[in-house]
Amino acid sequence: MLLAGVIILSASGLLYLRHSEWSPEEAAQYATEHAEKKSVGMCALYVRKAIIAGGIPLYVGGDAWSYKYTLPILNFHQVGKKSEREVGDIVVFQPIGGRKYGHIAIWNGKQWVSDFKQRNLIVHSDYLKEGADYTIYRRDR
Repeated sequence: MLLAGVIILSASGLLYLRHSEWSPEEAAQYATEHAEKKSVGMCALYVRKAIIAGGIPLYVGGDAWSYKYTLPILNFHQVGKKSEREVGDIVVFQPIGGRKYGHIAIWNGKQWVSDFKQRNLIVHSDYLKEGADYTIYRRDR
């Protein structure tokens, strides 16, 4: 539902949004500067804060996997898995095995960052064993 620049979508966990400019560099920088030394199990919260720092006022998030619904609402579009990465790209993994919340991370130009600086795109062996279902999203300026 769109009302005077406000989007209200409670089904996806997105409750309030207003139009703003997106700065993928600021989002990626925020994620990098606020990353923990190792995972604290809060990737969705950390990436949501990075999205906010990038200029999109996203007040309510959800589990990592649910961003496959939220990001398109925020004008992010899917890009191919083999596409060259751009700063601000966001990857969303669907639940798999014991990973019921999925996973989300943002590309800072050198590495994926969630609640920590990742060494690889795939952060847990569960995603390798069962064939990770993930999507990469990008928002144009």
